[in-house]
Amino acid sequence: MLRALSKYYDCLCRQKDSGLVPDGYSKVGVNYNLVLHSNGTIKEILPYTKAVLNGKKEKEVPRDEFFPFRNSVPGISAETIDHREKYLFGIEWDKKNEKLSATKNSLLAFEKCKEKNLSFLEGLSSPIIDAYKIFLQNWNPENELDNPFLTALGKKYGGAKFIVTSQEDPAAQRPLSREAQVKEKWENDWRNRPIPADAVLGQCSISGKYGQIARIHDNLTGISGGLATGVNIVCLKSSAFWSYGRRESYNSSVSQEIMEKYTKAFNYLTSVPAHKQMLDGMTLLFWAMTAESEKPYLQAFNTGAGFFSLPAEDPSEAERNERQSQEQALASVFSQLSQGKEADWKGFGIDQGTEFYILGVKPNSSRLAIKIFEHNSFGTIMDRIQQHHRDMQLSPADKQMPIWLISKALKSPIASKDPLPPDLSTKILQSILRGSPYPRFMLETAVRRAKTDQDDAAKKFYAVSRDRVRIIKACLTRMDLIKRSEFTMLNTQNTDGAYNCGRLFAVLEMIQQKALPGINTTIKDRFFSSACSTPYLVFPRLLKLSQSHFGKLDRGNAIFFDQIVQEIVSNLGDSFPKAMNMEKQGMFILGYYQQKEKIFAKKSEGEKDNEPA
Repeated sequence: MLRALSKYYDCLCRQKDSGLVPDGYSKVGVNYNLVLHSNGTIKEILPYTKAVLNGKKEKEVPRDEFFPFRNSVPGISAETIDHREKYLFGIEWDKKNEKLSATKNSLLAFEKCKEKNLSFLEGLSSPIIDAYKIFLQNWNPENELDNPFLTALGKKYGGAKFIVTSQEDPAAQRPLSREAQVKEKWENDWRNRPIPADAVLGQCSISGKYGQIARIHDNLTGISGGLATGVNIVCLKSSAFWSYGRRESYNSSVSQEIMEKYTKAFNYLTSVPAHKQMLDGMTLLFWAMTAESEKPYLQAFNTGAGFFSLPAEDPSEAERNERQSQEQALASVFSQLSQGKEADWKGFGIDQGTEFYILGVKPNSSRLAIKIFEHNSFGTIMDRIQQHHRDMQLSPADKQMPIWLISKALKSPIASKDPLPPDLSTKILQSILRGSPYPRFMLETAVRRAKTDQDDAAKKFYAVSRDRVRIIKACLTRMDLIKRSEFTMLNTQNTDGAYNCGRLFAVLEMIQQKALPGINTTIKDRFFSSACSTPYLVFPRLLKLSQSHFGKLDRGNAIFFDQIVQEIVSNLGDSFPKAMNMEKQGMFILGYYQQKEKIFAKKSEGEKDNEPA
C-alpha cells in the first residue's frame, strides 16, 4: 500500500491538473494580505478570501497559498516567510481581555522570525523583499499594540494567516512567498539540505534504495473520526515494537523520501472530494495510476459504482454542468456493461488497462486501521461492479442497490437488538471488487428476517420484500447454486424441490385469501417459517386445508389455481423435502416471491382487460 501511494505521488507530479503541493512546499489557507510601503511600514491589510458555494449561499473562505515547507514542531519555531500572526507581528490576541497583547512568547516568536528570515533573504533584493526586510528591522511589537490596522481586525486577528505584498510590486498581488528570487533560493536550499548527523541510514523496505530512514512519519489528515492533528499508519512509539536496537519507526525501515511521498499522496486524496467517499464510517480513497488526467476515471467510478453517493455540489456552475454532461455520455457505456457486453472506454479518455486502487481506512485512536486495499485494472473493476448490479437484479428494470440499502434490508424494524456486524459493508465491498461470493451472513440474515419478521401493511413493511429476495438471489448466484439470468423471472420448468415448495406455498396462500377475504391470520403468519425449514411435515396439512378453501372459490378461480397446483406438484415428484439447509431455504423464498409476483401480475393484466374502453 505504501509503495502504491509513493508511486501515485510520482504520477501526481506529472499530472498537469492535479493541484498537488510541490515538493518542499506546504499549502496554507490565508486570511489577509499585508501590503507594505517601500519603507517597510504598513499601507493596508486587505481580506484575502474567495467566495465558494455552501449549498445555495456563498461563503467566504481563506485562499490557498504555497509557502516554504512548514514543519510543525512543539514550542517556538519560526518558518521561512512566516505566515502566522504571532511570528510576523510579535503580538497575540488576548481572549480574556479582548485586546492585542505582546507576551514573552510572542516577542520571542518575532525575534526568531526576524533572525531566520533576514538570514534567508540576505543578498536578495526586489521591491517586496526590500520592504519586508525593512519591516522586520524596524518593527517593535511593544510599540504597535494600538496599531489601527491590527486593532481593526479585532478578534479575527487571533489565528489569522497573512501573505506579504508591496505597493511597489508591479504585479500588485504577487506575495513574497511567490517572489522568483525567494522561490529559487528556497528550492536550492531544499534540494541541498544536509542529512542530520544523527540520521539512521539503511535500505528502504519499500523502494529498496539505501538512504536516510524516517524516524517519525508525518500525520495523515482529512479522515472522518480521526484526531484533528492527524493520525498515523506507521507508528511504533511503544518499546514493545522495538527490535535489533532500533527505536520508534526505524523498525519499519521506510526511507525519508518514501515517507514524504506516501503521506503527501494520502493527504492529497483526502483533500479532493472526487477521490473520497464514506461507507458506513469508513473513509474510502481511490485513484488511477496514470500520468494523464484522472477526471474521466473518477467520474466513471463515482457514477457507475452505485453504492456511493456522488460528491457534494461543486462550487462552480460550469463544473456541475460538465459533470452532468459526462454522466449522460457515460450512460451508454454502463448500458453495455449492464448487458454483460464489453464497454468502449476510449472515447472518454480512459484506458481500461490502467491500474485502479481502492483504499478503505478507519481511525483507531491515533492510528489508522486499514480495512480494505484492492487494486486491479480499471476495466476489470468496472466489470465486477456492473456484475454485482446484475446479480442483484430480479428483472432488468431493477435499479442499482447500494450497500447502505443492502444493510437496511437486512435489519429488522422490530428486532433492534439484533445488530449487523460492523465490518459487513467492508466484506460486501470486497466481494464486489473481487467478484467472489458475498458474506454468508447476508444470506443467513436475509432468510432469517424473511421467516421471522411479521408484515405490517400500515407501515408498508413486508418480511419477504423485493430487496431481501434480490439479496438472496445474488448470494445463491455467487455460490453457483443458480445460473446467472436463470431466475430473473418465474421459472416454471425448474424441478428444484425447495423452489417449487416456495411456489406452492404462495399459491396456497392466495387460494386462502381468495376463499376468505379479509382474514386476519393467513397460513403465511402461521406456517411460513416451518414450511421453509421442514416442508415434509407442513405441506400435507396445508394441502388438506386448501381443499376446504377450493370449495369456496368461484369456478374460474378454482380451475386457475388447481392448474398451477398440479403443475407445481408434478415438478416436486413423489414427496416433499424433509429438511432444508440455508441455501435451500433461500430457494424456497425466491420461489415464493416470484410465484406471488406472477399471480399479482396476471391479476393486474386481467383488471386492465376488463377496464371499459
